[in-house]
Amino acid sequence: MILRGAYLIRRFLTSARRNEKQAQADRIRDQFYEQCWREAAQSCGGEYARIGEGVSRITHKIVRRPIFVDRNLNVLDSHAAVQATDDKPATYRLVRELGAPVPDHVVLRADAHKAALEFIQSHGGSFVVKPASGTAGGVGVTSNVRTASELRHAMAWAGAYCSRVLVERQIEGDTYRLLYLNGNLLDCVLRMSPSLVGDGTSTVRKLVEEENRLRLSEGFKRSQSLLKIDRDMKATLAAQGLGLNSVPTDGQKFMIKHVANDNSANENVSMIDSVAVSTIEIGQHIAAIFGLKLVGLDIMTPDISKPLGEAHGAVIDINGDPGFYYHYYKDSGRIALAEHILTEVIKAAESDVCPA
Repeated sequence: MILRGAYLIRRFLTSARRNEKQAQADRIRDQFYEQCWREAAQSCGGEYARIGEGVSRITHKIVRRPIFVDRNLNVLDSHAAVQATDDKPATYRLVRELGAPVPDHVVLRADAHKAALEFIQSHGGSFVVKPASGTAGGVGVTSNVRTASELRHAMAWAGAYCSRVLVERQIEGDTYRLLYLNGNLLDCVLRMSPSLVGDGTSTVRKLVEEENRLRLSEGFKRSQSLLKIDRDMKATLAAQGLGLNSVPTDGQKFMIKHVANDNSANENVSMIDSVAVSTIEIGQHIAAIFGLKLVGLDIMTPDISKPLGEAHGAVIDINGDPGFYYHYYKDSGRIALAEHILTEVIKAAESDVCPA
């Protein structure tokens, strides 16, 4: 409890003293979504107006009421259906009922260290600890957890965001985001974990600072977020024998975080033509179960072209309000998701005003 309390205090202190760099990064993310929705409105013959931070209004002659959009919040589906995907243990149960693999895991109170330690000792390998609900974007997540000390810190960090934590076996392989609209696979993106390259003189901390400087300078064309020094970064570095004060050799490429959410645009790769049919069907069934028109499915697997069971992969998350960035900024095949969404809203409005 003491450790969790310390992380709670750290969480709120960090939030209270948001520095100008983080505030600027938030503005860059808002600018990205503003561009997405402005382009979509123009493409669909509507009018766009920015209302406030992240919130915009789109008007269209077919749609009787203004369409309010807020970054990536889902405007196609009910709030309750979207919220249902936020409960990770519940979604894992549903995925298992479909016969699809999920990581071996246990759901515990944030202070249930003994039970968590028994779980990881009985399974072996590396583990991921995450809040059971209430977060997105990799917040509160720690990967590469192996020891009792790492586990205690990871549970305290996750517990700062949710009283229940999920301790799950870490799946080997890469992270893929599968995006569905109306039950059809719209996109599949390989989201590489963010990496940096040493110069032989700079510490890891200095390399992170320089990368963040470039991200602020170049804006969302480079990345939608800053690299945050958190438990996942420290654990990922430790697994490679590195720390924030280590000096990687010149040209040495190393993973800076395991969680892919803070990666850069050049670390997103289109893979829609490589997905196994059975994997596509898993996402279609999930969308149907939740009754969602728009859904993002996160998968970890060594080989996206093989069925998950055969490749020893697993479903690791379901997103009822998937982010847009990975589909706009990647190596090829830009998917203008905002335009697809706005088109669906207009179609629904047309069906309401047109006689059957």
